[in-house]
Amino acid sequence: MGGVWFSGFKRPDFWDIILKMKDILSYNELVLKEKINIQRGMNFRPKNKNYSILLMSVREDSPYNDTFDEKEKILYYEGEDVSRTEHDTPKKFDQPFFKKSGTLTNNGIFFKAAEEYKLNRKSKPEKVKVYEKIDRNVWADKGFFNLIDAKYNFSEKENRKVFKFLLQPIEVKVGSKEIVEDFEFSRRIPTNIKKLVWERDNGKCVDCGVRENLHFDHVIPFSKGGSSTDPKNIQILCGKHNLQKSAHIV
Repeated sequence: MGGVWFSGFKRPDFWDIILKMKDILSYNELVLKEKINIQRGMNFRPKNKNYSILLMSVREDSPYNDTFDEKEKILYYEGEDVSRTEHDTPKKFDQPFFKKSGTLTNNGIFFKAAEEYKLNRKSKPEKVKVYEKIDRNVWADKGFFNLIDAKYNFSEKENRKVFKFLLQPIEVKVGSKEIVEDFEFSRRIPTNIKKLVWERDNGKCVDCGVRENLHFDHVIPFSKGGSSTDPKNIQILCGKHNLQKSAHIV
């Protein structure tokens, strides 16, 4: 940024951080960002990382029932099914806790991590980075969450036992509280709203038309009463125009 003055003081470090916090990524950008090739939804502590990674989707064609409760601010993430190499119809079988070899599945590993925190065997919950699918080859960075609980119960709807992992958002704590709060809530815009806005704005910045370094932005900031559930209050902006807008509302 070259050191721009906002609100009477110079904070190039803060704005550089915000510029890098882009919400919308292609799969290749996601891989480059994490520096690992992510091939499945549940990834516990990938190599050289001190956090886990979950890929989620609440789209109609999603194979799993992932949801984000806006009121409770809890992400409910469903576990993995048995592999199709084991069964042609994985939805007819309980989600597995163990592999045939007797070792834990990803479900079992994440469940164990949640239990260790609940039973006070770990002082801190497992830190998890979450990405959600918006469209084909379009992902949104939902930020970091804490894995606070896990359940493995019979689902009458699915007629089998399924895992549900409960995750709580971790707030970003840098720079201007007001702008960071708005950025945080941009990550919690419901997926159906993100999808509508992505299609309406043709996947590009509404100000300049670029398709890189994009963010979901509140027209009226959340911190000033703007809605996260009204598509009219959400737009796509590039990092440059997102910052320029923020400079006028601080």
